[in-house]
Amino acid sequence: MFTQTKALPKVLTFLEAKYYLFSAVFVISAVFFPWFAHQFNLVGPQFLPMHFFVLIAGFLFGWRTGLLVGFLSPLMSYSITHMPPMIILPQIILELAVYGLAIGIIRERKLNIWFALPLAMIAGRLARILFMLAFASKMNHLQFIQTSWSGILLQIALIPLIIFVIQKFIFSKNGKEV
Repeated sequence: MFTQTKALPKVLTFLEAKYYLFSAVFVISAVFFPWFAHQFNLVGPQFLPMHFFVLIAGFLFGWRTGLLVGFLSPLMSYSITHMPPMIILPQIILELAVYGLAIGIIRERKLNIWFALPLAMIAGRLARILFMLAFASKMNHLQFIQTSWSGILLQIALIPLIIFVIQKFIFSKNGKEV
């Protein structure tokens, strides 16, 4: 059911106007939804709302879009809402950029979401851990993983479903690719 990739749009390149449009929509969503969640005290480190949009953008539109959304989303969010906090902003930028890059590259290798998602999540978390080991010597290096289990489980449960819905209802018409 969720393993089909035939309805995915083609990978976008920097020369296509659609690239910029889809990237902007995902960056705006990745800024708005975490801000919205904070209004209801649904704290970002537990639910990871920004991560969803980066992973979905990378899987649906390739590594260029994933990388751009992963890099710009935390920067835009910080400039508008001051979230994530400056002390962890570089870590989040790196983690999300690697998420978007990794899932986009894996998707371009024609692997389905069930392989691409965990591999990208591991790559992003590993990049953040290595960054923290190199530059953040006074912080608990694994605390962010301990506090984000609910968000990780939500990503694993919901992202394949979201991608399936997008494939089914947005990128196809009567079951045929548009």
